[in-house]
Amino acid sequence: MKAAIRLSVPSRRSNLRAAFEIGCCLALVLCVLLSAALAHYNAVCDEICAGTLRLHILANSDTLEDQLLKLSVRDAVLTRAAAVTQNASNKEEAVRAIRDALPSLEAAARQALRKAHSGQRVRCVVEESWFAPRDYGSFRLPGGEYTALRVELGSAAGHNWFCVLYPALCTGASGAQYETEEQNALVFGQYEVRFALLDSARALWRAVTE
Repeated sequence: MKAAIRLSVPSRRSNLRAAFEIGCCLALVLCVLLSAALAHYNAVCDEICAGTLRLHILANSDTLEDQLLKLSVRDAVLTRAAAVTQNASNKEEAVRAIRDALPSLEAAARQALRKAHSGQRVRCVVEESWFAPRDYGSFRLPGGEYTALRVELGSAAGHNWFCVLYPALCTGASGAQYETEEQNALVFGQYEVRFALLDSARALWRAVTE
């Protein structure tokens, strides 16, 4: 009886060791798979950032009057921007068209302000800016460095308004989309928890490496 018990002890230890080794192997495989998934996700996000021209309008303040002025300027700028980018076949062409049209875009914004009897200053510039991940309802964009048309009203201290000029996701153009199926799946697909986790991991990686 005692001999049987002595024989079972090493057997249990062997089983525990084998289970531990299997667990370590599985954890390693999981880390590799997650790293590969994050790397692929980052690559698709970078492609989206590189192929997107955003619109960023900053209101003078958060008063109701200034927020309504922001929306009036938004409508005027979107109308003008849609006209100058309608023939763009890629983001670079859209950016060039917007840069060339900056004076007319500012003029459209000023006209909207004059109609509202406002003397606020307007400043339009194309710049590179960091944007946090954002869900627009019908589509979402990952966080990253984007080219953007920035429209500043007055002191530009109020709430912002964001959208996308290229692809024409905010100007009513039907069929506006990105180049690859993966990009479109990420932007237009259902927002899932796995994307949220990858967003968090991507943000953490950016904070550690910068």
